[in-house]
Amino acid sequence: MLFGNIFDDKNITPNYLARFTDDTIAKLIQFNTHSDLDTLLAPLQSAIIPFRGELGQVDTSFNSQMGKTATVDEFITAFTAYMKHNYVFIAAALGGDKSPEFKEFYPKGKTEYTNITKTKMETVMERLKTVADTYETELGTAISTKLQGFQSEWAVLRGSQLQQKSEVKINRSERTDARRNLEMALLKTIHQIAQKFPGDVEKCKVFFDFHLLFGVHHTTPVEEEIEA
Repeated sequence: MLFGNIFDDKNITPNYLARFTDDTIAKLIQFNTHSDLDTLLAPLQSAIIPFRGELGQVDTSFNSQMGKTATVDEFITAFTAYMKHNYVFIAAALGGDKSPEFKEFYPKGKTEYTNITKTKMETVMERLKTVADTYETELGTAISTKLQGFQSEWAVLRGSQLQQKSEVKINRSERTDARRNLEMALLKTIHQIAQKFPGDVEKCKVFFDFHLLFGVHHTTPVEEEIEA
């Protein structure tokens, strides 16, 4: 790893890389008493700005996606509760829970609704709309309208969530250049500090806290080189 990119590690998240960079910049400023570290500071300070900007875009998109997911989950919860609560009323309107008409609504009983997943929702919504149209008179206006409306409500919510997921993927892919530029600036800083204090491991380590790159303590690639 001596000549490789030590930051090219899936365990180094964007936030960990940012906090490592902030810490390195702070230490360079702290020890820059004679302005001899200005040439190291400038590239890092320039590279962190667009990286943090893209981090903000990812955070915004991700938070929005979580909001859409919550909305979809809330819809499924409400839908499941409605189908459970109205099981008796639909059965009564269609001649009992053994009738062929009723089984069009509950072909697998209540469990199909209590255990429903997002991937199955679209199929179930389509079926409900069709049979609710067919038995509109028997069901009455209130229940038939509600059953018919589930499909359009789901289509809007799910479509919005999928669109948001797509935006998150775009933002995450777009941050690649900013991250790579920051990684290169950090690598140059490490090598320049090593050149400034050749052979003085302790002095060089003062500028970099590599443990900040990871969520839990473990031996970093740099430590492995030093200990080898």
